[in-house]
Amino acid sequence: MALAFKSTLRGYSAYLEKPERQILRSLFSDVLTLLGGVSPADEPLEEDKPKLFDRFRPRQEAAQLPEAPATENDSPTDAAFWDLVGSLTSDDVQVDLNDPAVQRLLPDARSGHDAEEGSAQFRDLAQEDIRQDKIADLQRAYALVQTPSLMLSQKEAEAFGRALNQVRLVLSSRLDIEHEDDAERVHEIDSVDQATDVERYMALLYNFVSWLQETLMQALIGDL
Repeated sequence: MALAFKSTLRGYSAYLEKPERQILRSLFSDVLTLLGGVSPADEPLEEDKPKLFDRFRPRQEAAQLPEAPATENDSPTDAAFWDLVGSLTSDDVQVDLNDPAVQRLLPDARSGHDAEEGSAQFRDLAQEDIRQDKIADLQRAYALVQTPSLMLSQKEAEAFGRALNQVRLVLSSRLDIEHEDDAERVHEIDSVDQATDVERYMALLYNFVSWLQETLMQALIGDL
């Protein structure tokens, strides 16, 4: 069971069990692939050993994810994540700017009658820097979830929050979240019992990532 981020004297603290950290690593890796990035060296995840102050956190500060629906040939988590991204390729990775998820990660610079020209100019000048910044955030977040008890500096917390937001953008694209009604439909999936297929599991993932990001933002804002 995950425990929400909170501000402490040492930094920003949260607790994530091993299955939750595996899920986040897979999500960070998937978004890295969409951006043409590479995941860091895959160090084994540490086993769950809650610190004393995490063992007595109130229930409202906790969230839990189910096992993903399995297919015949895939493990439970693999099945959901391959369906989630649906665009993982070989080692020769290229960024597909026609992918709606990538378009949310690297949006057009302008709107209106000159959107196409403006976006092309913007991408020529800035897209590579933006892409590399996003890759750096995702790689840092990937490495940070090696241990169950997270203790992040402000710089690490800000990067982790940006990485979570990138995951949310990809999930929202895969779930076709365009309007408020779409978001309400997804937010209705709030129980592990409802995650009976890949789409509902993705919805629960979206809600979990949103919850984790919201607790981190609240902790950061509370220190301003």
